[in-house]
Amino acid sequence: MVRFFPDYRDFNPYQDLLYGSLGPSVVATPIPDPDRLVTGAGAGDAGSILHMHWESAAFVEGDVSAERLLDALSSYRDRGGRIVWTLHNLTPHDERHRAAAEQVRTGLLDLADIVHVHSLAALAAAMEQHAVPMRKVRIIPHGNYDGVYPVFERGAARKALGLDAAGMVALLPGQIRAYKSPAELVAAFLQVAGDDDRLILAGHRASDIEGWEVPDEPRLVARFGFATHEDLARVHAASDLVVLPYMRSLTSGSAILAQTLGRGILGRDTPGLRDAVSEPATGLLYDPRQPGALAHALREALAEGPDAWAVRGAVAAKAARARDWTAIGAAWRSLFTELASLPRPARVLAR
Repeated sequence: MVRFFPDYRDFNPYQDLLYGSLGPSVVATPIPDPDRLVTGAGAGDAGSILHMHWESAAFVEGDVSAERLLDALSSYRDRGGRIVWTLHNLTPHDERHRAAAEQVRTGLLDLADIVHVHSLAALAAAMEQHAVPMRKVRIIPHGNYDGVYPVFERGAARKALGLDAAGMVALLPGQIRAYKSPAELVAAFLQVAGDDDRLILAGHRASDIEGWEVPDEPRLVARFGFATHEDLARVHAASDLVVLPYMRSLTSGSAILAQTLGRGILGRDTPGLRDAVSEPATGLLYDPRQPGALAHALREALAEGPDAWAVRGAVAAKAARARDWTAIGAAWRSLFTELASLPRPARVLAR
């Protein structure tokens, strides 16, 4: 039996796709909230597995301290449970929780039986910051989003969004948070974009950018709020390229979604985008250490025009199809099955 935490399936298809790819031999059920996680992380049987994803949810979304979380995970392991930890991010999206996150990560490196990352680039970045025990590491790629989002024709999508007469259209999708540099992107876009070009910001506006206001400018299209699959698919279809100027990214679901929907990517050179983008075939990455790097990269990207980015999008869609959940699910099924068959784990004290 596999149980997983947190349960983000309502707004992120990743977990549905992962656990749906396992087949009938492995059943995965969610732990609904942080309190349930610490009061009973799993069944406690030798064959029970806890799959931890975004671990900071325990103390960001619930009243669970780092110490209490690690004590609960240690007790779960003492009862015979096994822990698989997927390392999605190197640091929490909200900097206010950095200290707790560091404490939990250090503990999970000790307690987890398996530390999962999505790419070699992610592993290299993790090893720069943490003493990652290589014997625990498994690399299984992030799968695509085929079949999850509807497909819209570019012209129809633009008409629906009132962008019929637009020139180049760039998109920043997903939850709009400070680490995604929305203010820097807007400033760079307004500096280099033509009168007919547009930048769409589409997604839930996070609390860490509450003090930032989008300038009242006709070239900016702000569509804040929780986006449906249809909303996200439509803004991707209306766009020529997706811009991801993330300050940090270990794995980027937004990049893989963009590729699944046939859009090339312009982004900052981070491990998550290095894994997803093959330059120059499926996108372009810029070095943030260079002064004005984003504005320079954006100017060149817009100047290339829609045809060049349409070619990149077609290559990106082909690359995304290679991230097939059938093969990825088989790798996960093998991992879970092997782990469940192992004898009771030795006791580990988290640091």
